[in-house]
Amino acid sequence: MATYRGRRSDICRKVGFNIWGRAKCPSVKRPYPPGQHGPNQRERRMSEYGEQLLAKQVIRRYYGMLEKQFRRTFEKAQRMRGNSGLNFLRLLELRLQTQVYRMGFANTIEQARQMVSHQHIFVNGKLVDIPSYQCRVGDVISVRDRASSRGIARKNSYEGAAVPVYIEPDVPNYAGKIIALPEREDFPKFMEEQKVVEFYAR
Repeated sequence: MATYRGRRSDICRKVGFNIWGRAKCPSVKRPYPPGQHGPNQRERRMSEYGEQLLAKQVIRRYYGMLEKQFRRTFEKAQRMRGNSGLNFLRLLELRLQTQVYRMGFANTIEQARQMVSHQHIFVNGKLVDIPSYQCRVGDVISVRDRASSRGIARKNSYEGAAVPVYIEPDVPNYAGKIIALPEREDFPKFMEEQKVVEFYAR
């Protein structure tokens, strides 16, 4: 399945901070948009449309998705009951690749996607190699019981990973269980999902 392969630092420099929290991101030293005129663009006031577009790009890049896939997920969220913005974030967060990352088995969402695609991950005891697989409350996600698979998790220091409250970790068994839906406070504060709703409503 297609995924975004551009430079991770570009979106960070555009918003002026590192959305992944990595100390080595170029945005730490150069917190302004890339390009020759980047430093001068910081002071320009962005239009409402520009703010909505940027909010969409930040979330899309954070989860490593292409536009078509991202929009399809948003349309699914709109058909669900409740708050469309929160439903949208939940659908993104409960993708298998995101959960592998959240449980600390991978250092990045991109690496988590690769672990799933290369058949290192089980869901409820069954091998799943689809990164976009939609997880549910009650699902148990685990690393395949073989040396090469678990070696990746150990290399990424998963034992000390900061796991969200909606996940119940099972460190000895290289597993984690989703015990609740993520709430708004479980998502990064910089995500402005309402602006994404407004963008697609145009």
